[in-house]
Amino acid sequence: MLTASNFEYGVVASRPDQMYAWPGLTRINERELLVSASERQSHHSPDGRTVIMRSTDNGKTWQLPRELYNSELDDRDANLLTMPDGTLVLTSFTSDNFTKQVGEKLLPEWEARIGRVTDKMREELLCAWSLRSFDGGETWETVPNRLPLGAHAGPSLLSDGSLIYLGHMPAEVGLVMGVAKSFDAGKTWEVTGQVPGERVVNEEGVLWPVANENHVLEIAPGKLIAMFRTAPDGSKYLYQSNSEDNGKTWSQPVETPIWGYPAHLLRLQSGPILCSYGHRRKPFGIKAVLSYDDGRTWDVDNIITVYEWPENPPDQGYPVAVELSPGEILTVFYCSYKDCPHIPPEVRKTITEPAGILSAKYHLA
Repeated sequence: MLTASNFEYGVVASRPDQMYAWPGLTRINERELLVSASERQSHHSPDGRTVIMRSTDNGKTWQLPRELYNSELDDRDANLLTMPDGTLVLTSFTSDNFTKQVGEKLLPEWEARIGRVTDKMREELLCAWSLRSFDGGETWETVPNRLPLGAHAGPSLLSDGSLIYLGHMPAEVGLVMGVAKSFDAGKTWEVTGQVPGERVVNEEGVLWPVANENHVLEIAPGKLIAMFRTAPDGSKYLYQSNSEDNGKTWSQPVETPIWGYPAHLLRLQSGPILCSYGHRRKPFGIKAVLSYDDGRTWDVDNIITVYEWPENPPDQGYPVAVELSPGEILTVFYCSYKDCPHIPPEVRKTITEPAGILSAKYHLA
């Protein structure tokens, strides 16, 4: 059994009165890391843009955020992946949910921006996108590549060199959890199937899958596991689905004993699988749990507390992790107090805890 020790904490990106959320993380080489994030005013915001931050010292320090993509709509949930040849793939999606905000969440300065949103703009921009870099993230494609489906987590690399991506996809009625693959490092995508499972009607009256935000990990050539967050009115436990045919077909998602969401999966060099996730009940924090048998069971008797908020729990979570050296884990996640109705405004003004994209480094041995 592995235990965690030697925790070190840091800040990747933070600005007063600004929100950073839903990070991605990838390793470029032995010293360089890239983190992607969505910079914005609030959880749903017309000024949401994709930014990246670079570290040249394995996550000890970070350069200032650099804009990578900024459309007229809300650009969010950016993720990063490094291909074997060094190509970087960034995925994100656009949203117009800021046009549907009411009450205190609809800021007066948004009115002009909302007035410019047209049906044609929605048709052209509401989509998931990928951008690629062929020089370590210094320059990127200027025209994004359209994806047939979208979700929080980015695609996963398989041993045959392909990318697999699970996300919401239009169906004859409502949405389903679709499966797409790319065989050219994220330039073009082909829908290859869907994950079975129950669907529910969301608050907008749309039929959508109970299995929601997810991450995929290849545990052996052709054998994959996926961890899913469930729909807001469903269980708060992670659900798991398996594929034995390289992602062509998937088992019915079943509930795991892991309470929290959403998940990120990482195969450690020593063999076990690390599942990191947000824990949005007391004690609020970032947690992780290990599997020593390729995801058949999870050691929930020995949950790792990666980070914890003893007071004033924020809008937080969405951890992603890399292994810097054998047993040395770097996890990044987000924290924001801007959209926390459970914290009175007068209390929010007094909070001095760090917010933005945060990091935790620790050792497993």
